[in-house]
Amino acid sequence: MALSSAPYDIIRTQDVCAQTGRALEVGEEHIAALIESPDDEPLIRVLYTLEAWSNGPNLPPGTSLFGFWKRTVPDANDQPKQLVSEDEMFDLFEQLEEATEHKQLAFRYLLALILMRKKKLIYERSTPPAKDQPGVLVVRQRQKGGQGPLFEVIDPGLDDDTIAQATEELGQVMNLDADGGA
Repeated sequence: MALSSAPYDIIRTQDVCAQTGRALEVGEEHIAALIESPDDEPLIRVLYTLEAWSNGPNLPPGTSLFGFWKRTVPDANDQPKQLVSEDEMFDLFEQLEEATEHKQLAFRYLLALILMRKKKLIYERSTPPAKDQPGVLVVRQRQKGGQGPLFEVIDPGLDDDTIAQATEELGQVMNLDADGGA
């Protein structure tokens, strides 16, 4: 399966709980979730209060949960320019560890590349694909004062041009370079 020219368009919703309709307050912890439909439409980012999430996300019919992460509503004055912080990206990266669908594998692989660029993950080694086995990228979480855990990331078999284009598009959609870091 090849990725489309815009593989990860993400529609961002307002800062209200998708289940209750209640506006989230500054400093309130909540769950941000990406929802996908089977029609290759853009992923939709929705928010849930912790209470609503614990009762089940109540997804729209015909959709599925792509991934989620916990976050806190920032003060409008320190509103991050990034849609997803590096820590939230890492949470999503970890959560997708058991993914089996190609789109999720490709998303996790791209997250790994972005997190390596952001120096949250360190490249250790890679194994090329062989017969019926996919290639594997092995990365380590960067931690102060020691070595972090290793992660194996399945290489979904994207060519270099697709990786470069998708990583750039994903970065633009999520405003990952808005903080000036590279």
